[in-house]
Amino acid sequence: MSMDIPPHPRGCTVTNMFMISDDGSIKIPALIVKEEGFKEVVEAVKTYKWKDEDFLLGSYPKNGTNFLWEIMTMILRGTSDYITDFKALCMMDLFPVTKLDADNLFPSPRVLNTHYRLEALPAAFQGKKTVIVMRNPKDVCVSYFHQESKLKFPKKGEEGSTVEMKFSDYIKIFLFGQDMPFGNFFKYCEYMWTLKDKPNVHFVFYEELIMDPIGAITKVNEFMGTNRSPELIAKIADATTFSKMQQGKSQQGHDNKALLGALRVDESAMKKTLSLMFRKGKVGDWKDQFSVSDNELFDAYLKQWEGGKDIPFIYV
Repeated sequence: MSMDIPPHPRGCTVTNMFMISDDGSIKIPALIVKEEGFKEVVEAVKTYKWKDEDFLLGSYPKNGTNFLWEIMTMILRGTSDYITDFKALCMMDLFPVTKLDADNLFPSPRVLNTHYRLEALPAAFQGKKTVIVMRNPKDVCVSYFHQESKLKFPKKGEEGSTVEMKFSDYIKIFLFGQDMPFGNFFKYCEYMWTLKDKPNVHFVFYEELIMDPIGAITKVNEFMGTNRSPELIAKIADATTFSKMQQGKSQQGHDNKALLGALRVDESAMKKTLSLMFRKGKVGDWKDQFSVSDNELFDAYLKQWEGGKDIPFIYV
């Protein structure tokens, strides 16, 4: 299929930054906040010593990372109270993971999370207790578009101008682009699904968390070996419904100046980012966004996508 694929406004064609595997064979476009910060993040990932009591959460952006991190951390701590420690500290793509212990910022046991395909991470993260969350690609595309269209990326070479993102263009970037931060969604899913039979890996589909939260959380609890009671699981399921999470987490705010400085953001920017994390959480939201031609293009891609044929995505 011949078409013009717009570059992603903060893709590797702009930044020329990548997360690269130990042997150099895997090279994934990186998310860059500031170049010096990314270099520090990469060095920390390379030197980190894994703690056996921790868990790894893998997900592509807008696949339910915040939901599942909250749920897993509640399970670890045996509580249905919202986690007041800052999740971004455990996002090893953005914050130097070695600082968690060195600066006593987020003690173990904890849930470290990443949007990179696990094959790009160093050996220290391979084969660890890992939960992977996936979401149907149509809803991912819609959710990611709404987040990124509000971020106002600067136009390359045009000071003071920002990129205006159209959904029809974004679909092309999402389906066919290879420069998006964290790489192409479909390549991500293809690789991660190859891990489905490994005993150290548990898959969760975002739609399960929305439609059958108690069942999904029970399975996560069993995989983690935490033996939490059915009563606590029910409380966690209730606390992490989308409407309650949206209200409870966005109102927390984070005014720790030292922490925000370490993350290289200010309080207003952090609150804006938090507000973008929870938009609708609706299963099947793509039906309200896609035009007929959008859906035809997407379905044509899915039909020829051999690598995703046996992934049981839930579209509703």
